[in-house]
Amino acid sequence: MRGTPKSIGALIAAGMLVACMAGCSSQDAAVDSADNTSATAQTEAASEENAEPAPLKEVTFGTYEGEPVTWLVLEEKDGTSLLVSKDVLDARAYDDVDEGAQWAETSPRPTTDVNWADSSMREWLNGEFLNAAFSSDEQGAIKEVTNTDTKNNGGRNAADFDSESYSTAPESKDRVFLLSVAEARKYFADDAARVAFPTDHAVEAGVYTGIATDESGAENAELSGAAAWWLRTNGYYAGYEAVVTDDGYIHGDGYRINGEVHDGYEDHGTEASELGHNFGVRPCVWVDTAALA
Repeated sequence: MRGTPKSIGALIAAGMLVACMAGCSSQDAAVDSADNTSATAQTEAASEENAEPAPLKEVTFGTYEGEPVTWLVLEEKDGTSLLVSKDVLDARAYDDVDEGAQWAETSPRPTTDVNWADSSMREWLNGEFLNAAFSSDEQGAIKEVTNTDTKNNGGRNAADFDSESYSTAPESKDRVFLLSVAEARKYFADDAARVAFPTDHAVEAGVYTGIATDESGAENAELSGAAAWWLRTNGYYAGYEAVVTDDGYIHGDGYRINGEVHDGYEDHGTEASELGHNFGVRPCVWVDTAALA
């Protein structure tokens, strides 16, 4: 009989060993599963971070110079949509002031800022352009919104609108307007997304276009011909206005509000012979979304 306890003890010990091994295996499997889940989540997160941003939705609304206008939908809320023209539609000075001092003998410039609320650009967009581009029904779908101008006191690398490098200027009520520096950062994923090409009319009006090159210095024909376009944020220097350059870069220092004669880069493309007509216009509107169906 004394042998029985030993046998039972051996069986119990063996059972405990098997159970332990099974438990350890389960724990290892659980750890492996958790590790795999974590690794998968990290991989998916990295993939999402590196993924190409989704292209903005396009809609057609209105006509300008005989051509239908294609717009990018930047935001949708409360039954309305914020649109910016996909292309640069025209070329004109931000303001047509003729006062100024000589920055250089051949390069006159204005010496005071012109706020968006007081600019001839705003007057043109909300008058002549509005009536030329939209029918009475289309105008009825365009909302009046309150905008503010901003002043860049920190140069081209000021981080964003909330930076102390920016100060506010008078508000205005607009139906058609330009993007601010903050909005150009907010609504476009990167410089490439801000690149815009001019219409035939804008080219005829004298818009500045650039010649894109690759790393070897050879011309990139696909990207060449993009146009620079105005923002409504005052530039760093007096009498300057922020722009998006032909390569999509937000230039916070800005350019002269009444246009530039030459920017100094020999590899850049067509430039206006007439002062003031070498920066492009990409209008923005808030529209009833139902009118875009």
